[in-house]
Amino acid sequence: MKNLIEIKALLILIVLLSTNDAIVAQSKLEVGSKYLMLNGRPTFVNGANYIPSKGWLQILDNWNAKAVEQDMDSLQGIGIDFIRFMPLWYLTQPEKNKFDQHKIERLNEIINIAGMRGILVQPSLITGFVSMGLFYPSWINKDMFINPSQIDGEVQMIKTITKSLSRNPYVHSYDFGNELNALRGVAGCNARPDQIKTWMTNIYNAFKEGDPSRMVTNGIGTGYDQFFPIENIAQACDYMSAHSYPYFHNTILDDPWFGLRTTYSTNLIIAWAKMTGTPVLMQETGISNTWMDQLLRAKYLEMSYFSCWADGATGFVWWCSHDIDSTFRVKPAKDGRPFLPNGKFDPLEYEMGLLDVNNNRYPAGQAFKQCIDFSTKLGLEWADQMPVCYIVAPETASFNNYFRRILNAYVLAKQNHVDVRFLHQGSEVPADASFVIVPGFSIGAENRTYINKYLINGGTVYQSFYNDFAPDIYVSTDISSNLEHPAQLTIEKHIANLNQLEKFQLAGHVKRAEVSSYSWNFEYLLKVCPECSNHSISDKGEVALYTSKIGKGVFYYTPLNVEESLCDTYNPWNDDQSSLFYSILKPEQDIDIDSKFIEFYHKINDKSEIIILINHTNSFQETAISSKALISLKGMRTDDYLAKAKEFQLKLKPAQVLFLQVNRN
Repeated sequence: MKNLIEIKALLILIVLLSTNDAIVAQSKLEVGSKYLMLNGRPTFVNGANYIPSKGWLQILDNWNAKAVEQDMDSLQGIGIDFIRFMPLWYLTQPEKNKFDQHKIERLNEIINIAGMRGILVQPSLITGFVSMGLFYPSWINKDMFINPSQIDGEVQMIKTITKSLSRNPYVHSYDFGNELNALRGVAGCNARPDQIKTWMTNIYNAFKEGDPSRMVTNGIGTGYDQFFPIENIAQACDYMSAHSYPYFHNTILDDPWFGLRTTYSTNLIIAWAKMTGTPVLMQETGISNTWMDQLLRAKYLEMSYFSCWADGATGFVWWCSHDIDSTFRVKPAKDGRPFLPNGKFDPLEYEMGLLDVNNNRYPAGQAFKQCIDFSTKLGLEWADQMPVCYIVAPETASFNNYFRRILNAYVLAKQNHVDVRFLHQGSEVPADASFVIVPGFSIGAENRTYINKYLINGGTVYQSFYNDFAPDIYVSTDISSNLEHPAQLTIEKHIANLNQLEKFQLAGHVKRAEVSSYSWNFEYLLKVCPECSNHSISDKGEVALYTSKIGKGVFYYTPLNVEESLCDTYNPWNDDQSSLFYSILKPEQDIDIDSKFIEFYHKINDKSEIIILINHTNSFQETAISSKALISLKGMRTDDYLAKAKEFQLKLKPAQVLFLQVNRN
């Protein structure tokens, strides 16, 4: 005889099924050009990865419906409308041809409990890796991506579970599984990139066969290597999901927690995934209390949330909903396999939650609610007003090989307050490009056509170390010399933020390619100046920045490895002035700021005009806001009013996010 919990679940399901068609009709989720679309309108996902407060992810085995209900009540209380849940694979499919229907019913009940509180659920079905433990079933081995028999079992699992969930109106979408690249890297599941690509197509088709009406994504952990590049993932997904952690990116070795490379690494991951042309969900990001105290975690969450929101992500999902009870131990499998040594997690895993194990809110949970409330009022119908910079992506399947170099380029561009995007080098330069950056690598000859076309038609391009576009400037990168650290440059010509007769420093260990010229179809703007005792222009030193006309366009070339040199430095941003290279590229803006530590957005809709300032440091930062026209400013969360002017002086608090309404009347 069924127990009371099972009877309750069955009654709930009967009620749901009786009204399912009406509910589904009211909640149609589709992919838009930039956002996920809910009932035809863009939607921003506000979510958390669900870690049950009692029993961790083994709750399907240690069932506790009351605890799930309490968890969902608490998540609803902080505004969460989405959870990603990871049913451990060994629990749902203990044998290749055997499924534990009891646990699948419990998965369905978790979705129902969440859904009745306005929370949609994304099941992540192939969870064989999570929190540094391996949880795949015993019938799976290192050939899971290539063995036809194992693939058949995986496909059957996907179809079986999705078919059982297909009439549940509270399923948001499906995720392949938790960080499948870790099953290759950590578990050693071997396969070639083309085999994994084929495998992903098979799994995607299985999702669609089991539940044709739901969308599918594939959240890959912290980076896209040659085995899981974005172009292959996108072919087997309806939209992209990104994961970003400064700790696992190792950017924490370059900058402090509240630093430019650490915090902008999240934006970079979003921008990289956007090259697929689909919406990008920030599916995992977070900070542990072992890394910083609870008040700092709250500041970090707010800064990260609004940076993702303003940058055009389709959602922000925190890892994770709840802490893990420090007394909890992961149970081994029935066959005795240990999933984690002594059943214990890495210390960082225990204190990542928005809520503690008793459902008390941390400051981060309260900050999340405030972020959700305010962003909901703002809506998503905003058009960006900033110049667009495209950073060319190298022709390689591995994002990781170039991560640090392009991150430096990304930061330098962000310091110039432009909309920063990435561009495959084998693609046409989009019509909205204000300028293009090629950061320290050579573009393949067959792909230069696209940028040459852009230049000839009047575009602006910058390239460092390698020269692919100005034949009159001959560069031999086989021979290079090292400059003194830090290198000092003199400015030969006033342009943009380069003020003639001044000098500035580069913080990195800079290399210079050897350059010779066959004609004078160029001019120089900077010189390396090893003996600058005054501000007078001297013939001493080597040229550090050239400019050359290419058709109707302008090409800027520096023989210095500007972006790569910054890889050698820790938190150089107070002294390094490399962003001045990029300042010469951008057009004037209607409204701009002068602090390189503050992220800047300028947006309009049919009713309002706003600017957003986000301090990416944990110290006070001063900035001047300049406008071509007279404007007044009003704090949208504080009601502070700044009278009409063309320039405003502001001082932002550590990690502060400031929304200002612009009034031109």
